[in-house]
Amino acid sequence: MQVGTVQKLISIFNQSFHELGVPVSLEKLEDLSVTIHRAMTVQARHFHTLEHVFTFVDPNNAIRTLAALYHDIVYFQVDMGFSPQIWDLISPYIRQENNDFYVTENLAPEERIIFMALDVFNLHPGQKLSSVAALNEFLSVVVMIKQLGELLSEKDLMRMLLCIEATIPFRGFTADGKNHFDLLEERLPEIIDRYQLDISHDELIESIKTAVFFANKDIENFAEVDPGRFLDNTWKLLPETNAALRLPDVYSIGTYRQALLKMAAFFENLNVDAVFSQYRGVPSNEEYSQMMRLAKNNVRVANNYLSIKILGVTILEALAKATGGDAPLSLFMGDVPREGITIKRLEYFLPELEDPSWADHNSVIYKLLESGRAGETSFDMKNSPLSLFVYKSIPPGQMSLYLRRAQDFYSGALSPVDWLNEIDTAVIQPIARASSIMVFTRRLALLKLAGEESPVE
Repeated sequence: MQVGTVQKLISIFNQSFHELGVPVSLEKLEDLSVTIHRAMTVQARHFHTLEHVFTFVDPNNAIRTLAALYHDIVYFQVDMGFSPQIWDLISPYIRQENNDFYVTENLAPEERIIFMALDVFNLHPGQKLSSVAALNEFLSVVVMIKQLGELLSEKDLMRMLLCIEATIPFRGFTADGKNHFDLLEERLPEIIDRYQLDISHDELIESIKTAVFFANKDIENFAEVDPGRFLDNTWKLLPETNAALRLPDVYSIGTYRQALLKMAAFFENLNVDAVFSQYRGVPSNEEYSQMMRLAKNNVRVANNYLSIKILGVTILEALAKATGGDAPLSLFMGDVPREGITIKRLEYFLPELEDPSWADHNSVIYKLLESGRAGETSFDMKNSPLSLFVYKSIPPGQMSLYLRRAQDFYSGALSPVDWLNEIDTAVIQPIARASSIMVFTRRLALLKLAGEESPVE
């Protein structure tokens, strides 16, 4: 019989404390579990959820398991703030000025574990937190310390906060080829001496190895063998980083396009060599090479996929703005299909196209557009029939040109109609015609763009 999520959390906490030899009351187990559950089930969360946390759980590694329970408990941008319970825990350690957060200047001397965390994160009292990548990670550590600080040894807390600090992503290498964990090995002995922690050099090395494993586990989807599963997780991040997408069938075409552009910009600027980390043989050279190879392939596929998606939705956006202004995507495309319900959709009115020479029916991109990503989302279809039509209609080189010219459309330097006129009419007219069937209120204007001056029954 499957147990509920809170019950599962209680069991995980209980087993972890038992492994560490720490007696904890039943009331405390419940309190800790409810805190995690309440924080991690906020409606805005789609990827950073308890399901993600549970992938870390290892019955034989209590340190990694407990760190996992707390590593995403604070996610300010997604949660759009802090819950009252979380704020009560972290408010003594940060201050807010407008939209910026700072570490409190005058921390009490007895807050030695908080000071220890600051040292590991290479932060200091008074530092501006929102200007560094550590905002959510550091505050998650603060919550963990406040909840577990009286239960666990400082040595175990250090090992756990090293895991959470390790999840600050994409930190790259120094000029002499050292990564973050090489530098951490150099800094940690001084921190251990300062707080007189009972951690030997060998234990220090093992703790960093555990943190590296933890960091790579946090972003393991970059090493998905199936690009469709990688993109599935990418799509879960879209509503987390774009609040408007949390309302299915309501967000506008322009809003959706902007969300795709943000994701595309992230992938284009990402240093793939900095995605995964390796430290003293963890992971092995063979594993690391495979992870890097898969990450590079997934990012390449994502870039190509997003380019096609962006061009398709930009065409819709231009049609909308040329005929009355931006509108809900669902007005032009139709609502996101729901199981067991047949819904009128734009793709039903697009013509069937033969595969052109550049469209490989067996390619990853073709399959993603035709069959879709691995899973459904509440705000979008997993397959992309409009994008598939665009992919079949426009040679890759021409597509790149249209996307570059789209920048002028986005900025207002090029009108919607002028941008549409630069694209082959064999692409625009069928989409405009299909849109005229979907959008009754703009039918005449859309038919004009489709090259038809009056409705044809």
